[in-house]
Amino acid sequence: MRDALGYYAVLEADASTDGKTLKIKYRDLAKHWHPDSNKSSNAMEHFQKLSVAYDVLKNDDTRLVYDLLCEIYTAGNFPDMQNLNILKDKYDRENPLVRVVTLHKIIGKVIRYNSVEDKLVCTYEQARQEVLRYSLSNWFLGWWHPRAFVKNAKALIANIRNIGTNRQDNLMLLVHNAIAFHQENKDRQAMVSAVQALDYADQKQKELLTRFMDGLNVPRPGKIPNWHFVPLKLLQFIVPFLLLLAVSYPFARQMNLTRYMKKENEITYFQKVKFNSGGEIVDDVVVSKVFSIPVDVADSSKLYHLAGDTDIMYGPSAKFDVMSAGKNGQTVRVTGFIPDKTWYRIMIDNGEMGFVPAKALRRGIGTPPPFGSKIVPDNLQ
Repeated sequence: MRDALGYYAVLEADASTDGKTLKIKYRDLAKHWHPDSNKSSNAMEHFQKLSVAYDVLKNDDTRLVYDLLCEIYTAGNFPDMQNLNILKDKYDRENPLVRVVTLHKIIGKVIRYNSVEDKLVCTYEQARQEVLRYSLSNWFLGWWHPRAFVKNAKALIANIRNIGTNRQDNLMLLVHNAIAFHQENKDRQAMVSAVQALDYADQKQKELLTRFMDGLNVPRPGKIPNWHFVPLKLLQFIVPFLLLLAVSYPFARQMNLTRYMKKENEITYFQKVKFNSGGEIVDDVVVSKVFSIPVDVADSSKLYHLAGDTDIMYGPSAKFDVMSAGKNGQTVRVTGFIPDKTWYRIMIDNGEMGFVPAKALRRGIGTPPPFGSKIVPDNLQ
């Protein structure tokens, strides 16, 4: 049992001591150490410690908060239990979806160098930005001093290893914020922080956190966005990857590798003609190459809208037949394009695919898709 401020010790109790027994112990010890009856030089100090400790431990809620804080703080850095400040993200905003990211940075200055270690509280998107920024700094500025060269190599390795492994820092952050949010009556944020803290807690800490969450007046969240630590680690390699790409490109071009790679994604497009009678024919003449984009209805980045009334063609040219008439503002999903990107293949609400010129498209949703549309998930209709 952790007892950072010695409250259990001064009352000669432990975490298993119930409230009734704790009250009896306090009365007996207070009677013994009361300055009116105890003339020891430290009687007053000890009596005051007893009173402070009992005021915290006699109440189940404050006792639970003390127990949780003892799991993450020591006597040297123990905060004011009644006035916890919410630890905010990089932009000084309250956000329960934060973590601690530890990053090292070396800056060589020829005749000297600077070595910095930062513990950053940030969201996942902020972490991506910071990891990339520190990585670029280390790769480009970390080598310009003999001693800095070795230290920079160690910093790069440490940054890769540290991402996702600083358990105690993240436990401290999330438990602290869970309590701080609760003290400000922001129980939804408190619940999100506490649930995430479970990922870093041992069995005893999980029991305390579960009791804390049971006391909140909100349900547990259904799904909390996960932090993907592998992509953060891979960001450390972006500079050597780009350098390798730059060095290898001339060789790839010489071997005609780029043409080979293009063919992997090519779709041969044949002209298709429909008749009013209902029949159709497909020419066996290749008229274009189309690069296909996999259809993922959850991917909103491929949603565009028509900039005006536009004919949707059966193929990537105005010479093809009209498949349907697109309306101004109509939302569509891009599913492919021809090599020069002058024509794009789109999917419309009924799932059919046709072609429109690039100038007819604007990025983003226009008119909301109707119910039953096949270009967006059901929950966006």
